[in-house]
Amino acid sequence: MKITPISLAIALSALTAGANAALIQDGNEANLDEIINGSLIVSGTAVNALGDTTTNDAITSGYFRNSPDGLDSSATFLIEITSLDTSQTFGIFNNNDYIQLFSGSDSGSFETSGGYTGPVVDAGTRARVGFEVNNGNYKVYVNDTLEGTFSSNEFGFYLGYGGAPVIYSDATRNSDGLERFVGFQGQNQYLNLGSELTDGCTSNNLNSCVVWGWDDYIIGFEDGSDMDFNDLMVYIEDIVPVPEPGTLALLGLGLAGLGAARRRQKA
Repeated sequence: MKITPISLAIALSALTAGANAALIQDGNEANLDEIINGSLIVSGTAVNALGDTTTNDAITSGYFRNSPDGLDSSATFLIEITSLDTSQTFGIFNNNDYIQLFSGSDSGSFETSGGYTGPVVDAGTRARVGFEVNNGNYKVYVNDTLEGTFSSNEFGFYLGYGGAPVIYSDATRNSDGLERFVGFQGQNQYLNLGSELTDGCTSNNLNSCVVWGWDDYIIGFEDGSDMDFNDLMVYIEDIVPVPEPGTLALLGLGLAGLGAARRRQKA
């Protein structure tokens, strides 16, 4: 079968998109559409948040690194809709090393359009994460305090219960093998994070809002069986996804095919 460069690119896109798929359900509580589009976005393009992650705006990348803009990444706690909110912990991991960023006691008040009032973080407990290379290892700083060392500058996110990670952004590390993490990339929308960070943010006062840029993500975890991915939501700034090895291999195959096609055309 002859595959043209365009059809090859489409085929590769379909394969990589389906590598780690999840189905984001509506659920019985405020769903991701209501939370993101109805509460967080004050101005800008709406997000397609429900349904299959191969067709909506969500990604299921397991690992990230700091944005190439050179800024430290930061995490702002958004909301928990779960009976485990007082015991949950959130952080980053690299292989078997992990560093906690938030705990269930970080709370405030933020009402979603679905009528749920849940915990959010205030400006004093916002976590800023930076890396410093030292003899091949990466020192991890949280709010300018050295918290640990990773073997690389790549990290995933985890959800725990009072300590060690239990649910990972990397589905292969989850005990059931299910995808329990989704992320949504910004498109320069204006957000009200429901905390001191965006106090006064309205559609008439966008200067008090946060700009949800291309290297900023709203991430959500699923800790049960309803698969609505609103059990823990965090706003992460200045990160980029790390391509999966399979994606890189397919991309290499695609580039090789495109190169061969171009050589044939020149011949």
